[in-house]
Amino acid sequence: MLGMRFERTGSMDDLNRAVYVADMAVNAIPQGHPDRAACLNNLGSMLGSRFHRTGSMDDLNRAVDVADMAIKATSQDPPNRAGRLSNLGNLLGSRFDRTGSIDDLNRAVDVADMAINVTPQDHPDRASRLNNLGNLLGRRFDWTGSIDDLNRAVDVAEMAVNATPHDHPNRAGRLTNLGKSLGSRFERTGSIDDLNRAVYVADMAVNATPHDHPNRAGRLSNLGNSLGSRFERTGSLDDLNRAVDVADMALNATPQDHPDRAGWLNNLGNWLGRRFERTGSIDDLNRAVDVTDMALNATPQDHPDRASWLNNLGNWLGKRFERTGSIDDLIGAVNVTEIAVNIIPQNHTDRAGILSNLGSTLGRRFERTGSIDDLNRAVDVTDMAINAIPQDHPNRAGFLNNLGNWLGTRFERTGSINDLNRAVDVTNMAVNAIPQDHPDRASWLNNLGYWLGRRFERTGSIDDLNRAVDVTDMAVDATPQDHLNRASRLNNLGSWLGRRFERTGSMDDLNRTLTSYKEGWHCYTAPPSIRIRLARNAAGILASQANWEESSSLLQEAVNLLPTISPRLLKHTDKQHMLADFAGLASMAAATALNSGKEAYHALRLLELGRGVIAGLLMEIRSDISDLQQQHPNLADEFTSLRDELDVPTDRTSPVSTDDTLSWELQTKRRREADQKFNELIMKIRTQPGFHNFLLPPTAEELMAAADPDPIIVVNLSSYRCDAFTIKRNQINVLELPGLTLKEVQKQARNLQLSRLTNSSSPLLEWLWDVIARPSLDALGFRDTISDDNWPRVWWVPTGLLSQLPLHAAGRHAPGSAKTVLDRVMSSYASSVKALIYGRRLHVRKPAKPLSAHALLVAMRETPGLAANRILPFTAAEVEMLNNICPSLQLKPIIPTPCKDDVLRHLPTCRIFHFAGHGQSDPMEPSQSCLLLEDWKSNPLTVGDLRDRKLQKNPPFLGYLSACSTGANEVTKLADEGIHLISALQLAGFRHVIGTLWEVSDKYCVDMARVLYETLRDEGMTDAAVCRGLHRAARALRDGRIEREGEGRDAKLLGAGTQAGGLTNPYWIPYVHFGT
Repeated sequence: MLGMRFERTGSMDDLNRAVYVADMAVNAIPQGHPDRAACLNNLGSMLGSRFHRTGSMDDLNRAVDVADMAIKATSQDPPNRAGRLSNLGNLLGSRFDRTGSIDDLNRAVDVADMAINVTPQDHPDRASRLNNLGNLLGRRFDWTGSIDDLNRAVDVAEMAVNATPHDHPNRAGRLTNLGKSLGSRFERTGSIDDLNRAVYVADMAVNATPHDHPNRAGRLSNLGNSLGSRFERTGSLDDLNRAVDVADMALNATPQDHPDRAGWLNNLGNWLGRRFERTGSIDDLNRAVDVTDMALNATPQDHPDRASWLNNLGNWLGKRFERTGSIDDLIGAVNVTEIAVNIIPQNHTDRAGILSNLGSTLGRRFERTGSIDDLNRAVDVTDMAINAIPQDHPNRAGFLNNLGNWLGTRFERTGSINDLNRAVDVTNMAVNAIPQDHPDRASWLNNLGYWLGRRFERTGSIDDLNRAVDVTDMAVDATPQDHLNRASRLNNLGSWLGRRFERTGSMDDLNRTLTSYKEGWHCYTAPPSIRIRLARNAAGILASQANWEESSSLLQEAVNLLPTISPRLLKHTDKQHMLADFAGLASMAAATALNSGKEAYHALRLLELGRGVIAGLLMEIRSDISDLQQQHPNLADEFTSLRDELDVPTDRTSPVSTDDTLSWELQTKRRREADQKFNELIMKIRTQPGFHNFLLPPTAEELMAAADPDPIIVVNLSSYRCDAFTIKRNQINVLELPGLTLKEVQKQARNLQLSRLTNSSSPLLEWLWDVIARPSLDALGFRDTISDDNWPRVWWVPTGLLSQLPLHAAGRHAPGSAKTVLDRVMSSYASSVKALIYGRRLHVRKPAKPLSAHALLVAMRETPGLAANRILPFTAAEVEMLNNICPSLQLKPIIPTPCKDDVLRHLPTCRIFHFAGHGQSDPMEPSQSCLLLEDWKSNPLTVGDLRDRKLQKNPPFLGYLSACSTGANEVTKLADEGIHLISALQLAGFRHVIGTLWEVSDKYCVDMARVLYETLRDEGMTDAAVCRGLHRAARALRDGRIEREGEGRDAKLLGAGTQAGGLTNPYWIPYVHFGT
């Protein structure tokens, strides 16, 4: 009676007492007593029930043992033997579920069969025993794939239901088992009739179960699975939404410590993930990752379902990588899917699907990292998945589609036409194998169109191109209007129509191309990165038709979306990867805005919004909030708390094992929640009086204020037009630069790579003067040379590839020439006007502590492990010179161990940081550009390391990087992000930074440094003195007015009247000043 009451109420007290009294009964009855078998059987049942509630393996093992003893103690008399056989079968089946022992499962089927064979046709328990057998046969099918087992499972489950009265309390459970078997047969055969019936009987089971019944949760979960499967087959969003709802209900109805809770979490994760794929809801995807992660944390390491759930987690992490670009998600996806493959038995029916998923995660990692080993393995494991699945299995088409993707991707990497042909063939097979009304058909048609289009590009076959257009058109037509992937399919359709227009000149194709791109842009459920790409494509066509108004409108909205593809919660490297695809978008938007007749400020605002996105997010987080603190201290405190949580380096480690992945996922979840709260807080702050523009791009008034007293020149480079925005204290003007073209800048940048450090730089400097510098300076009224040492200053803000060129050195450098920037103005640089404003606001506030009196001096005379120029003989003398001048600057020199950790340890307490040695620019990953210290090979001091310092409370005055390429960013696609060593020090909090655009001469480094520091000594450590010191040094070195004494590095500056002819010395050209 206690056991029956537990089954109805779920009371653990009743169950524990039932086990206790059953145990007492067995212990109290003699070995040969005729009732001993019944007592043993009863104890086995109670122990089994407790295992199902608590997951205790001790209870389950003992339950099997005593049930076995009960049968051995039972005569061959059929009435009692059948029930005890059935009980043993159930317990063996449960142990299989927990341990994966196929021997237990086979024996369970055998004894359940025996139980039925000795049960009369009209026996009231026959239905129960049929139900048990069907359940076990279904589980064996799941393990072995035997269609005979599955068909028999359906048959006996059907017999069980038919033999059970409609008002019987166990009818709901038997309907549930029938629904499971029908669902499994649908998955194996694709029979929609089986699937519809599975939903129907699962629904009946739920409706027949009281709301407080302990088995209701399991029946709800089963209904959710059936509804989810029907969505996957029919695309019905109603089915999917209901699947999520009932899976959620199942979870809410399950105690926290229930062993089945992990399974319900996994099921809920599946349907949330599927809903993300259908609707694009990132909240659904994040929750899918979270609940699947919880399922794994609640699952023992040796549980047979662990492989499947690891696979599911890998799938959702992979999807989130595709949506957000987080490399940690991708690494985690590969790791957990790899573990899933390794722990699932070779003959398990789920193995093929897990192999296919591993192929997908490896393929994605290739796309992110370029590892050909990952791509080859993706092809191999997907091939293995296809070979491991029956020819008539409904999932085979999906695996063929995946194989086609990775073969096609390998063609793009290697150029193998065999891979491309096979990609077309297997994707074609996938399309032919999938029902016409299947929701995945649109995706596979889209893929087939893509590979046909790529084959056209390789072979020129117009038949392939025509078919690419046709099947992609079919894909679009088969995709619901609100589907997440509709935009990307419209993008592909537009691409192939555009190719056909280029080939045939058909205006109809061109019009359809534009229509496809514009329709895709208006798919608001699509990922922002896809929508931006569509807007750019459509704007390009509109611009070619001189429809500047519509082109400008599209690009403006696209620029507004840029920050959404690079959220704060991503690693900086992930942000870079996401933004690299949209290089030049802001410049393009500014140019079209001007062509459409919009005012200068409107175009300039787009440049400020769409350039330096990564630095902008950091500047937002590290902004001065003293006004907010004074007026709204509670909001300021909350801002500071969330800022500190988000402004933590995330680029250091990635998950390497399943435990690391699960731990890291919890950290990611916290960071994601902090980012959401931070965005909500910013919106709240903007509602406060006087804070409406909090962390927004600078207003026109703020831009003009930034140009007081020194004007700013922003040079925009685009394929449509090039302009100089001249900002003065009272106006913003735009000056078109007709001589400046994108094509010519690309040519000059290439030539510069070959001509550095030679006098052949003269043509470049003259060209820069003619097309940019002269017209810009003339427009600002700087037309004459300066004779009284009262130099005006301008700020240069170059865009795109112009950031690699020395605007400050532009000119026709001849004796007495006034046609040079150097002879008219002093030059400073900023990555953007907002960066200049941020730096000034940062340094207006009072430091938290007294100003430091330390000068951190690092000289690397010899760089270990460097193949060329290992020894720089002048670096020691350079630092010795500065060491000697420090007392007159009221600074105490600090010379650390030239290793990363020691340099970083001293950085927060220095006023000046001077590095003399080698710098290295990374041509692939600018965040890895570094200063070469003694441990540079094992522990380099990178852009990322310096950028992650937070020195704003006590900002250092000057960083002087007397090294090669410290201001260089050789990754063209990230030119507008300004990722280099100079910007890293600025973001860390340095007020001024001196660095170089390319290689510098060790011989002349000391001369440049000495003149600058002597200027600081003579004029004081002021903003103007830094710029003036570098300007003096550059002019002196150019004009040959630095006189050497002997072989050493001692030198003196000759009078300003001494000027050599022409460009005597080019080694001053790379030096640049960034500051405030």
